[in-house]
Amino acid sequence: MAIERITAKGQLVPLYFYQDAVADAQTNVQLSVNENAGAAIHLVDGYTMPFPGSVVAVTADLDAAGSAGSLTVGASIGGTEDADTTLTITTETTKKKVVGRRLAEFAAGAIIGAEITTASWNGTTSDLLVVVWVILQLENI
Repeated sequence: MAIERITAKGQLVPLYFYQDAVADAQTNVQLSVNENAGAAIHLVDGYTMPFPGSVVAVTADLDAAGSAGSLTVGASIGGTEDADTTLTITTETTKKKVVGRRLAEFAAGAIIGAEITTASWNGTTSDLLVVVWVILQLENI
């Protein structure tokens, strides 16, 4: 069977964001696309989208749970958190939110990021991985 040079119109793409040792009292902090513990923090905090699309899910994973306070995570479009994508973590180590396909749309050229807010969060040794899942519309190429 030959491999054909075709692609689907919609491509599911994961975008990765990190924070080492999640501190308390953060408000609307953009996460980095790469962060190394003990090294310089990389200041790039988003991905430029080559095609239009929409955010369809956000997942968050911590290496240790907090026991008090909360951590909210959401996708940002152009530096502003989209409320439809926000999830709240209290004592969990994993959390996910599926977003309706037309609720968090973006245009080609938009910068997609992830931001967090912490309130009375005591999981300050926890490392965080956030994945923003987007569907890119590859029509007309």
